[in-house]
Amino acid sequence: MLKRVVKGALLTAFLTPTLALGISMEEAVQTALKNNPLIKSQIYSIKEATLYIKETENLYMPVIFSNLSYTTMNETPYTTVPAGILPFPLKFKAYDKDFSYIDLGVNYYLFTGFARPQQLKVAKLHKKGEEQILKEKVNSLSAEVKRAYLDVLSAKAVVEVYQKQLKAVEKHYSMVKEYYKKGLVAKVDILQTKVKIAKVKRDLKKAEGQLKLAKSKLNTLLNRPIDSKITVEQPKIKPPKNLKLKDLYQRAIHNRYILRYLKTKQEQTKALSKAYLSDFYPKVVLQGKLFWTDQNPYISPKGNVALSLLINWQFQGKAPYYKSLKEKTKALQIKEKENSIKNQIKLQVKKAYNDFKVAVYNLKLSEASVEEAEEYYRMVVEQFKHQLATTTDVLDAESILTGARKEREVSYYQLLKAVVNLQEAVGGCISCEE
Repeated sequence: MLKRVVKGALLTAFLTPTLALGISMEEAVQTALKNNPLIKSQIYSIKEATLYIKETENLYMPVIFSNLSYTTMNETPYTTVPAGILPFPLKFKAYDKDFSYIDLGVNYYLFTGFARPQQLKVAKLHKKGEEQILKEKVNSLSAEVKRAYLDVLSAKAVVEVYQKQLKAVEKHYSMVKEYYKKGLVAKVDILQTKVKIAKVKRDLKKAEGQLKLAKSKLNTLLNRPIDSKITVEQPKIKPPKNLKLKDLYQRAIHNRYILRYLKTKQEQTKALSKAYLSDFYPKVVLQGKLFWTDQNPYISPKGNVALSLLINWQFQGKAPYYKSLKEKTKALQIKEKENSIKNQIKLQVKKAYNDFKVAVYNLKLSEASVEEAEEYYRMVVEQFKHQLATTTDVLDAESILTGARKEREVSYYQLLKAVVNLQEAVGGCISCEE
C-alpha cells in the first residue's frame, strides 16, 4: 500500500509540470510554420526554383546527339561521264538505292550571344524571389498566430474576471440572506441579488464560449483538430519605448521582404531582356561526330570521324528587340507597383504606431480605473455592513469594478497585439539593432 502511494506521488510530481506547461507563443508560431499548407507550398516552390537552376546550368553542357536512318529509292542513281576524255560516254552507279546511316556526336556551344549567363541569372533570381516571398509569408503568419494566441489569453482573462464577479456576488448573496434572517434587509434584496447572479452566470457562459472560439481559431492556424485541448502561457512581449515614426518607416522599407522581392523581379526582367537580345548574335558550335554509312559502294572506309566548326546566325525581323522591350516595360511596371506598396507599408506602419500609442494610453487609464473601482467597492461594502448602503449600491459598485477589471485585461492584450501589429508592419524587430 505504501509503495503504491509513493509511486502515485512520484507519478503526479513527474506529470504535473508537463501538464501545466502548455504551449508557448514561440512554440505555437513554429508549429504553425511547420504545418501551414501555404508555407509548405512555398517551400516546394523554392525546391522547384532550385531544380530550375540546375536545369539552366546544363546549358553549359555539351549536347549529345545520335541519328539512325534507312533510305530506299525506287531507282538506283547513276552518274554519266560524257565523251571527251574517253571516246565514248561512261555511265556508272553513283550510290546504292538502299542504304543506312548512323552517327553519334557532340555539339558544344562556344558562343550563344550571352544568352546562357543571362538565363542562369534569371533562374537564380527566381529562386531568390521565392525565398523572399516565403519570408514575407512567415512574417504575416507569425503575426496572425501571435494575435490568435493573445486572443486566447484575453478571453481567458475575461472569464477569470467574471468568475471573480460571480464569487463576489455569491458572497454578497450569503450576506444578504443572513441580514434578511435578522430583519435588517427586505426580501427584495435577496431577489435582486439572485437576478444579478443569473446575469453574471450568463455573462460567464458567453465569455467561456468566446474562449472556446479563440482556442479553435488558434488550433486552426496550428493545423490541429479544431476542438483540441490547448493551454497557453503568458508571452514575453515587452512594449518598446521612445519609438519614432520616421525610424519605423526606414526600418520597414529596409526589412519588408515584399519590397525586396519586387526589386528582385526587376533585376530578373532586366536579365531576361538581355537574354532576348542575344538572338541578334550568331551562335558558334563546335561539333564532333562519328558516323557510318553504306550509301556509296566505292568509298572506303564506311565509317569516319568528323570535327566541324558551325556558325549559325538567324533571327526573325525585330522580334528579339520587341521581346526585350516588353521585359523592360514589365520592369517599369514592377517599379510602379513597388512605389505603391511602399506607400501601403508606410500607411500600415503609421496605423500600427497610432494604435500602439492609443493602447498604451488606454492601459494607463484602465489601471487607474481599477484602483479607483476597487477602493469604491470596498467603501460601499463596508457601508452596507453598517446599513449605510443598499444592495443596489453594492451590486452597482461590483459591476463598476468588474467592468474596470475587464477593460484593464482587454487593454493589456490590445497593447500586446498592437506590438505584434507593429512588428508585422516593420517586418521584424521594432527597435533592436540589426
